[in-house]
Amino acid sequence: PVGKKKIAGQFSIYKEYFAPLTTKGAPDIVKLQKNPNVTVRMRGVMEKCTFCVQRIEEAKIAAHVRAGASPDTRIPRDSFTSACAQACPTEAIVFGDIKDPESRVSKMKKQDRNYRLLEYLNVNTRTSYLARIRNPNPKMPDAKNIGVASPEEKT
Repeated sequence: PVGKKKIAGQFSIYKEYFAPLTTKGAPDIVKLQKNPNVTVRMRGVMEKCTFCVQRIEEAKIAAHVRAGASPDTRIPRDSFTSACAQACPTEAIVFGDIKDPESRVSKMKKQDRNYRLLEYLNVNTRTSYLARIRNPNPKMPDAKNIGVASPEEKT
C-alpha cells in the first residue's frame, strides 16, 4: 500500500493514494483540475500563462538524468516547447532560451521590429512582440498612407 499508515485501535489502515490531491471516487473533473496539461474552465475564461512550467521542469529532470554525474545539465535547444507554440499552425509563437544566442527566439528578439508592451514604464514583461511588416503594392490607391499612424504623417 502507498500512503500514510493510520492506526485505529488494533487495526492498521492505509489511506490509498489515487492521484495528486484527490480522494477515492472523486469525479473526473476534480482530478483534471489538478492536471497542469488540461484546462477545465468554461469557454471564455482566461487563465494566466505559466509559460508551461510543467514542460520546462520535465525537460530539466530529463537533462539531469541524462547528465548523470556530469556537471553539464544544460537543457538541449528545442527539447521542449510551450503548448501554445506547439498548437500554433503559423509558428507565430516562439518559445525558448533567450540567453542562447543560437536559439530562434534569441535571434528574433535581436530584430529591429521587436518590442515589449509598457516598456517605458519599466515593466519587464517576458513576452515581446514583432511589429507588423507592411509592404503594400505601390500601384494601389493610397498605398503611401497604408501603415501610417497619424494624419500628420500622410503626404
